[in-house]
Amino acid sequence: MKTRFYNLNRKRLIGAFAGVFIIEVLFLTWIERVRLTEGAHDLVGVSYALHAMLATMAAAMVIYFLVHRPAKMKPWLARLPVAGVFLTLILSATIGLFDQVTDGYVTLFTVHLLAFGLLLYVRPPWGVLIYGLPTVVYLSGVLAFQTEMALERTQLIQGIVVFIGVLYASHSFYVSKREEVHRMRVLTKQNKLLDQLAAHDALTTLPNRRYFERQVIHEAAINRRYGHTATLLLVDIDDFKIINDTEGHDAGDKVLQTLATMFRDHVRESDTVSRWGGDEFMFLLSHTEPAGAKILAERLCRLVAQTPIAIHTKTVHVTLSIGIATLDSDKARFMESYKRADEALYLAKEQGKNRIAIAPE
Repeated sequence: MKTRFYNLNRKRLIGAFAGVFIIEVLFLTWIERVRLTEGAHDLVGVSYALHAMLATMAAAMVIYFLVHRPAKMKPWLARLPVAGVFLTLILSATIGLFDQVTDGYVTLFTVHLLAFGLLLYVRPPWGVLIYGLPTVVYLSGVLAFQTEMALERTQLIQGIVVFIGVLYASHSFYVSKREEVHRMRVLTKQNKLLDQLAAHDALTTLPNRRYFERQVIHEAAINRRYGHTATLLLVDIDDFKIINDTEGHDAGDKVLQTLATMFRDHVRESDTVSRWGGDEFMFLLSHTEPAGAKILAERLCRLVAQTPIAIHTKTVHVTLSIGIATLDSDKARFMESYKRADEALYLAKEQGKNRIAIAPE
């Protein structure tokens, strides 16, 4: 949440600080420089320095926002926009105090307060401090140094009204945006979950056929580009129907889930294993020749045959039949590669099950 609000504040405040910088540079160039040259009053040097500090602060914030875009942000970085606004308002209020001492003109503090108050998203309790302390400095300067009663009342009323309005608006905007951000986060999570469900088998949590076919397209493109070879393994559980018929579908589900875990643990990160349908699994072995695929297939057959699966109060042993075929690098011919793997699987079944067969090239 902090990162989201940091990004929102960053986008909104870049323009605000850029505007402050431009206005201050123009003010220093065309007004304060003349006053400083002519020695308009005793505190003109201090006033010039304060305006220069305000311009420097604004420029520093703009540069920081443009340069620093952290992907994973530390918590203290999220407070920088708030700190920048606070210091800017303090400087603006201090300049207002000197304006009351020197010429009694109405300052731009209330304009700064209104602009930043409506732009910055800040948690409501902090708004009182961020906007309140600069307002106190500004109003103190009005009370202490403004000599014209009518102007004093105007500035006091103006400052108090703007402060109250800013607090109310800031609270409302923050609450509204927080709810919006929360809704967007929930929606994003739901969309990710839907994508996950759409691409994975609900029972085994393995990628489903749809996801697997996308991976095949990607792998085929790599093979065409670099001349690599990938291999398909089509795996079938021997006599799975008997387990379902004698032990029940819950037992069959347990077998599928157990085998899915085994398969997932025995492939590389670059490989893909999916539930192809029913009691069949399909492997996509990246950068693997059929001979290397056969080594993995033999390992899986031994592992499954030697691993008892607990079902209710007893255990069962299952075996695998596996067909192996090279993946055609032409993505449009994937089904031909699949058919060759299926034919090899059928041959393994005919040879007595718990067998491995490689489709001819």
